[in-house]
Amino acid sequence: MNNIRVRVPQVKNARIALSVYYSKSEIGNADIKMLFGDMGQERITKLKAVARERMREKNCPTYNARCVNTECAYDAWGVDVKRLERGLEKFEKLGLEVKADESI
Repeated sequence: MNNIRVRVPQVKNARIALSVYYSKSEIGNADIKMLFGDMGQERITKLKAVARERMREKNCPTYNARCVNTECAYDAWGVDVKRLERGLEKFEKLGLEVKADESI
């Protein structure tokens, strides 16, 4: 893997992260901003470069030059889908509510 240095931010909202993961085979800049919040183009480009490197490692095809494979991107960024699912399940089991401006 190349030495691409980028700090991967924390997922902004678990529900959105899971929705994107299960509904899109590839993600672009707008999806990345939904996952992590507002950020500059340089950081998005670096995040996509890390994801593309993982795509090359896994021989994952690219269908759109502006997007990256969702599964490879989450893997490269360390977004643990199973953990997000467990967390949301626990949150709902406890009957906790989220206000519109809160993240979960």
